[in-house]
Amino acid sequence: MTMPWRELPHTADLCLEITAPDWPALVVEATRALAARLGGVDERAPGKARRLALSGPDREELLVRWLAELLYLSEVEKRAPVAVRLTTATNRELAGEVDFLPLVAPAGAIKAVTYHNLAVVAAADGWRVRIVFDV
Repeated sequence: MTMPWRELPHTADLCLEITAPDWPALVVEATRALAARLGGVDERAPGKARRLALSGPDREELLVRWLAELLYLSEVEKRAPVAVRLTTATNRELAGEVDFLPLVAPAGAIKAVTYHNLAVVAAADGWRVRIVFDV
């Protein structure tokens, strides 16, 4: 099975290329990719669900805002997102519920989500984004 995301070489930061069949799935896969880079979680611990609702002028801004909010919550609560249930995924709005579990083996710190060379693109085989994280 092919992973829906992969790390690309980058001089100083973390660059991930994420693919999915459609826009909502791209948001979910981007969330999973971020979570995988945050570290291991305690799957026996009780989860904590958070509702998120964001708006923005385009998909790129929405994705950055979504991931930045997840990164913020992960940092503050020492939890990683483990499941996403989107209720809205349009060109200008994202909403849904995200389950978080406690981090037990934090990986290297991700400081921020960047706009560097960011482009969400629809292709014949689905959706793709390359996103750079400041580490």
